[in-house]
Amino acid sequence: MRSILMVALLISAAWCVDSLSTKNSDLPVGSPAPGCFAKTIDGQDFFLSRHVGPKARIELKGPVVFSFFTTSCLPCRKEIPFLHTLKEEYPGVSIYLVNIGEDPETVRSYVGKMNYTIPVLLDRYGKISENYSAKVTPTLIAINESGLIDFYKQGFAGADTSTIAEIFKRLATD
Repeated sequence: MRSILMVALLISAAWCVDSLSTKNSDLPVGSPAPGCFAKTIDGQDFFLSRHVGPKARIELKGPVVFSFFTTSCLPCRKEIPFLHTLKEEYPGVSIYLVNIGEDPETVRSYVGKMNYTIPVLLDRYGKISENYSAKVTPTLIAINESGLIDFYKQGFAGADTSTIAEIFKRLATD
């Protein structure tokens, strides 16, 4: 049992180290964010176009940050609490957790257990993550109010917090 746990931990660590890339040729910074629609964990409709770009609703208009996650992602369990602190500090930046491919009931249970209060979007079939090139979790993507990709990062390490905080600060003042 101990050796199985050790192997799983090593695989997870290798996956995380490999995923700490801030560049992605499929979704370059400055490119238009792909449009997306999703259901929230509460069954509400989410349309990115209501938040960013020329057709955004006045009451919703502002930068959006997506954090792609799964319930088994260990680095996500470190990134999401940090995003909670940024949510409080920068209320003008809308943050959404995007769950990739898991059953809504599993996600709902996990979110409750972890006491997450950031809205959760369900990407049941992986289409949003595919369009956003979120090939590993966590993947953090910031979209400015104009609807352009402002930041793209795969993976999470403690040292990333200052960079991510700077992105939020910039998004909040643009």
